[in-house]
Amino acid sequence: MRTLHMHTRMGMGHSNPAMAKHFDEQGITELGILWSLRDLVDTKLKHTISRKCNLSKDLVTLFASTNKPEFSHPSSNHPIQRTTYHQLPSIASMTRSHKQNDRDHAGLADGTADDIQHLPRYFAKNGHIDADPKKVKKEGGGKGNWGTPGDESQDYGYNFTNARRRSNSSSHAHNLTDFKTKFETVEADPVFEEEYHGAKADVEDEEHMNHLEKGESTDSVSTASVEEEELAKKVWYTRKMFSPEAGGPASLVARTNPRRRQRNASEDSVANRQPVKRRKRLGLTQDTFKPPVHSKLNGHIAPAEDTTATNGHVFEPGSRREKRTDASLAIRNRSRKKTDQEKRFSKRDGDVELTKNENYIVAQLLTTPAPLTDSLKWEPWQGEISTQLGYAIAMTHTQAIIWRYIQGSSSLEHPPHLCVRLLHPTNNPRHPLPLGLLVPTSAEPALLVVVPITGKITYWESLSAAAISDLNRQRQQSIQGTVSGMMSGEVVTKITEAEPRGFVLTFSTGRLARLNVSDAQGKSSITMHFLRGQDAQSSSILGSLRGVFSSVGWRRDVAAVRASNSMRRGQRYMIVATTKGSFQQWDLNWNGTQTLVHDVDAKGDLLKALLEGGEVFHDQREHPFEVLDFVVLTSDDNGRKLAKLNATGDCRLLVLTVLQGSDSSKYALIGLAFTNGSITVDVVHPITCYKTSLPADSRFRPQVMVPEPAQTAVVAFEKSVVLVSLVEIDQTPSSQLQLESHTLPDPFQDVVALRQDKPYRIVGCAPEPRDRNNAQSSGVIIIHGFGTVRVTALPMRENQSALDRASVTAQTKIEQAVFYGSLQQDLLDFSPRPEITFSSVEVETAALNISHSIASCTSAYLPAITPSMEQQLSKRAAALVDLNRHLRKHYPLVSPTVRWRLLWDAEKMAAARVLWRCYNAAMTNPAKGPKDIFAEMVEAIPESLKQENQPDSGETDGVRHWFVHDVWRLEWIVPYSHEIIELLFKESREDRKEFDLVSKAKMVSDAVDIQLAALETSFKFREDNAAAYGFDKESMTDGVLQTDQDFEGLPEFWTSSTLVISRVKELVDVSREMAKLLALSLEDYMARQDAEEDTGEPHEDIDADKIHSLMMKLANANPRQIQTCCQTFIERFRWLKSRDDPKLKAEGESFSRAHCAIRRKHFIELIELDMPEEAMQLAEKYSDMEALVEILDRESDNHKIAPSIPGRVNKYFFKFGSRWADAYFARRLTDGKEAVEILSNNANFKQHLTRYLRQHPSYANMAWINEISTERDYARAANSLHLASQQDRNVWSQKIISSMNKLSILAAKSRDQVKPKAADPEIRLIDQKVAILGIQESFDDFIKMSVVNALDDEARVDLAMERYGTETVKDKPFLEQKLRQNLQSLIAMQSLPPYALIDTLTLIRDDPYKPDPTSFTATRFFIALKVLKLDSATKSSLAMPSPPSPMMAKIIWRRVFISSDWTALNRTESKNDSQVSHQISKTPLFRTLFEGYSTRIGPGENSFWDNIPLFPPSEILGAGTTVESLRTLPQYTNTPDSTLAELARDLSVEDDSLQHYIDEGRLEEWYKGILEAAKTASREEADREGEEQARRLELEKVSVGNTSRKDKEQSGVDGARDEAARNLSMDRDEEGDVRMGL
Repeated sequence: MRTLHMHTRMGMGHSNPAMAKHFDEQGITELGILWSLRDLVDTKLKHTISRKCNLSKDLVTLFASTNKPEFSHPSSNHPIQRTTYHQLPSIASMTRSHKQNDRDHAGLADGTADDIQHLPRYFAKNGHIDADPKKVKKEGGGKGNWGTPGDESQDYGYNFTNARRRSNSSSHAHNLTDFKTKFETVEADPVFEEEYHGAKADVEDEEHMNHLEKGESTDSVSTASVEEEELAKKVWYTRKMFSPEAGGPASLVARTNPRRRQRNASEDSVANRQPVKRRKRLGLTQDTFKPPVHSKLNGHIAPAEDTTATNGHVFEPGSRREKRTDASLAIRNRSRKKTDQEKRFSKRDGDVELTKNENYIVAQLLTTPAPLTDSLKWEPWQGEISTQLGYAIAMTHTQAIIWRYIQGSSSLEHPPHLCVRLLHPTNNPRHPLPLGLLVPTSAEPALLVVVPITGKITYWESLSAAAISDLNRQRQQSIQGTVSGMMSGEVVTKITEAEPRGFVLTFSTGRLARLNVSDAQGKSSITMHFLRGQDAQSSSILGSLRGVFSSVGWRRDVAAVRASNSMRRGQRYMIVATTKGSFQQWDLNWNGTQTLVHDVDAKGDLLKALLEGGEVFHDQREHPFEVLDFVVLTSDDNGRKLAKLNATGDCRLLVLTVLQGSDSSKYALIGLAFTNGSITVDVVHPITCYKTSLPADSRFRPQVMVPEPAQTAVVAFEKSVVLVSLVEIDQTPSSQLQLESHTLPDPFQDVVALRQDKPYRIVGCAPEPRDRNNAQSSGVIIIHGFGTVRVTALPMRENQSALDRASVTAQTKIEQAVFYGSLQQDLLDFSPRPEITFSSVEVETAALNISHSIASCTSAYLPAITPSMEQQLSKRAAALVDLNRHLRKHYPLVSPTVRWRLLWDAEKMAAARVLWRCYNAAMTNPAKGPKDIFAEMVEAIPESLKQENQPDSGETDGVRHWFVHDVWRLEWIVPYSHEIIELLFKESREDRKEFDLVSKAKMVSDAVDIQLAALETSFKFREDNAAAYGFDKESMTDGVLQTDQDFEGLPEFWTSSTLVISRVKELVDVSREMAKLLALSLEDYMARQDAEEDTGEPHEDIDADKIHSLMMKLANANPRQIQTCCQTFIERFRWLKSRDDPKLKAEGESFSRAHCAIRRKHFIELIELDMPEEAMQLAEKYSDMEALVEILDRESDNHKIAPSIPGRVNKYFFKFGSRWADAYFARRLTDGKEAVEILSNNANFKQHLTRYLRQHPSYANMAWINEISTERDYARAANSLHLASQQDRNVWSQKIISSMNKLSILAAKSRDQVKPKAADPEIRLIDQKVAILGIQESFDDFIKMSVVNALDDEARVDLAMERYGTETVKDKPFLEQKLRQNLQSLIAMQSLPPYALIDTLTLIRDDPYKPDPTSFTATRFFIALKVLKLDSATKSSLAMPSPPSPMMAKIIWRRVFISSDWTALNRTESKNDSQVSHQISKTPLFRTLFEGYSTRIGPGENSFWDNIPLFPPSEILGAGTTVESLRTLPQYTNTPDSTLAELARDLSVEDDSLQHYIDEGRLEEWYKGILEAAKTASREEADREGEEQARRLELEKVSVGNTSRKDKEQSGVDGARDEAARNLSMDRDEEGDVRMGL
């Protein structure tokens, strides 16, 4: 080599010294120049080389003919660059005028040329037709070859990387790559790496750099210095870094041409420099190697369509390349002028949002290849993402699928992708999946594939080479190798990119290996060696063993391997973390050396940090600790770059740890500072929103992503994604107080979970470079079975602190479920997580806020302006339905009030949709007026009841504005639909431009349509969706709850407000009257038409068809209006009656009565519209039997309805039963003739009549007749008579009814319809009642005889009060009033209740005009006591009679005592015994006691006082003088306290009188004496009666003895008959009362 070099240099110096001197000045070896020129001789740049190097054509030709059989270009990365040169003929045949390789032009012209002359100049002369002519065997490194170009530089100490001032060459590698041949159809172009140079510049920046690079070749000297040039480039790169990115991130490193051309002084300034424009990158697809149609080859006509293109590439015209517009996988993005649309392109363009909130966005990328979501959906595969390149790769057992994920697409078709067949597929599905990695290079991305189980390594320098369909060519284009030294069962688990073309392999045993795919000279080759510590560097056997078995080598669980910072080119720090918490730092260099810099065990620090700032378990169980993943931070939370790392490789780490529990696990993100070989914990972020334990069979290890600017960490689990805010809360006084009170919220955290019932799982993820257009940070995730998803963390808003976004609210979570839970992409699970809980108040408040935001269209998830209002309303309605569905499923305990409010918003939205259809139809009607009634109504609504539109801001459509913002105020549409009619009519009258009848009818019709659309739709929606909102559908009829109890606790319903009810009712009347007016107008028109035919006089013509149409429309809508009116009324009064306020309850009763009257009126007035069928249907629907009966009565003369009335009546009996019978019989039985007809002819409704009469006691007078005549049920007849006696207050009638009752019981007893044990007590009670009635009748006769001369009943009452009640009720207003009322009843022959009869008997005085001791008034107190006894017997049980009320007995005895003036009676001076005894015998006390002792009852001749207690005066004091004591009496149980207080005051007056007589008249002592005197007098009376009876018996015996036997027998019979008659008429019962006979 050395000899050849010297020989060549000497030759050059001999032939051309100037050229040799030029080469010496440039410092380049002549041999390298010769070889370079040899490669470029056959290119189109030949003339440029000659000009630059000042070489003659002869010398160039000489170099071209140098005997070098094969030569390979070392820098060719594209397969078409690997060509093979054909050896040229000998140089002896070459002359100045005829070149050796010239064609035989003359022979070609005349046809005598050889066949070889027709072949292309450079192709088809050597090697295969699809091979590069420059292809050299073994890349020129074989026997007989001189090696690859540049190999001779290894013999010298040249440094090719340092640029030399004013030099046209920097290194041999750069020079070689700058020269291209015409075989390279796809030329490499200079691109700039975004990682180093920032974002791509705009068009102006590109033009600026183009201007900078321009220069004339004739200029050899530049006036600008190198420093100025470097400063200009830095300025441009800085601008480029912060400029918005038009497409995805730049993926390729800039390759600038080091051969800088000369430029003149005018173009030397910084401002005039512009970058060179780049051509558009051609897309690479599966069709790359298919021949195109109509292409040219080297300037010749292209072959036929079935001819394969040379070298496997597409032919393209040489003069002009057509732009490709077909979709393809763009490998590189050449610089070109971007359109405005491309300038606005961002990473989110073409994405489908899966969920979002104010903190993050999750979107589906539509670039996922179809096989991954279709054919490979159920097969195993794993993914890797190269966000630097913008590509993603999916690895299966047999192939690798590569696609560009950042290429936005809005079409439904899947974008193109590359399928690379693996050279070493793993056919066993149980083996681990192959590992693939995309490697950024200067041209196309390279592909590295490692088979984990076998260690086979395949590396393609470009995707073009990997995508070749020919397996042999694909294998030839690859570089293959094998991981040597793998242990049994050891597999490769991870590939980590360490530095350009350097990688670190992680093994399942914990070992690490370094893999390089190129050598130090850039030649592609695979080298691999395991990483070992310091001890492993030893070459001894013991040192090797120590390195293998040390803790540094292997047998550890590696959690993650990450590339850290790089201090210089070719060097990279690597951080290795184990699951046990130890961290290693390796220093890797591209020369093959590696050094273990630090090995730190941080488990103790991590556990201590968790105990101090994280969440740990507080039980006594053992919880394994594990490090899951970590990431090297490149910026702090505010986006500022970290300080430059020093030579030791200091860095900051964010570590994901877990404490595993039995049911849950606790995760945390711990910030570490790795400095000077030690680890310090900076911050701990406990993950509180996710505690799901890692599944044992998980195939994805959790990974942490911290996209710049490091404000949010994204943790990817297999089935969930956790977002954790890394922004620290500012230290403020409020936050300090919250911290001290333990109320400071945790930093923002949230979980995005995948659906558990779907086979979705995460298989790959990677953080993306920061989006400088939107200042957002994002990460890309590959989900098996679904596709690619981008998670974007949004930056904090301006002036927003970390505390403001600290917690996740219930509204945020529910909104995500509502607006994204029903998407077609069923990826995410929006079910509440157990770690994130909310109180019921938070949930209900959030639900109401969301519902209101949807109804008012203020939600950020809804567009305010859409072309189709129908679609917008439909979307909002669907959102409300989804909101309710989510709440019912996950929050079933939402209160009924909140559910009702949600239902109201949903029904308003449904009604708004119907209203919009009506309005839209009116707008499309060609006959519509200048303005629709709905538009007029919206305009008339006050601003306080709507959101006013802003015409200045372009909001000119008030109707659409209302539908967008005011649907939640729909309740105002109903009343204003009637209000606008009145307003328009009023304005027309004021303007004296009154509307005609047709216009008025049209307005009324439109208003009716609005009301019906709003209310009918709402009630219908409510009824149909009641079950969906958790309400019982059976408890609702026509959208209205059925009972008052159902309304308890609910707010006022918008459909039944007072204003709505009144306006609906009024519009019903208006529409009906308008229909009548239209009918009259038609009748008048027809009459005038008939008159015209008779008289011939013309009449005014009208549009009869239109009038008839409006009339029929209003008439047909009127029943619907009436039904809506009934619904609103029913809902209103039921809601009012459910209130606790008595006033509202009373108002509800009033509304109920008003509703019955109004609806009956509306039903009946439908007859006037000739709609009896509709009227009867409504009456049947609302069970208004009274209206139904009246309608039938009115339609009895209608020939259409009358024949069906009997059948309808029978049907109603069967359908409605007692309700119809109640109304029908109530109307029919009031008429005597109809009642007789019904009682006589009731065969068709016999059972209904019987049931009706039995259920309605008011018809007891007829019921007993029906029971006897129809049913033959005497027991029920007796019950009916008993009820009739209670209803009829006439004394005589009650006596008759009671007697008939007794007969009915006796008849029932004889027919065994009632048992004797039950019949006998009933008969006895009837007798007692009859006895009381007899007493009242006698009392009534006594009163009437004294007032017989009065003119009327009122005068009789006044006269009776004056005669009998003036003195006794003096100063007793309450008793005076009661006495007057009782006397009125007596005089009117109305029966008094027993207690009223007792009061009347005891409150009257003796007759002053007939002071006869034997009169009725003399025994009135004894009669009152008898009534008391009889009443107690009737109220007691039939088997055990109860004693009379002691309280009532005391009141009677007190009035007995105070009826006499005991003060006067006590003055016995100057009186003998006869006088005193005579005075005492006239007192009511003596007469009462005497009557009692004289009355004998029972077989033992017991006294009356044995059953009625006797009370001395002292024991009577205080009886009935308090409200509490009066409340014990049965008749005063329900009497108000105020009434009883008045009665107690009057009784206290009586009590005072009694006390006075006790004190002043010695009544207590007189009572004892009178008691004994009454006993003695009664015995004496009994003795006299006995003696008289004995004397009669003796006389009878004498008379009998003097007659004959026959006469004696006849006389005995007659005497017995007389005695029986006497006993029958004057027989005393066991109570001493006279038994009343019939």
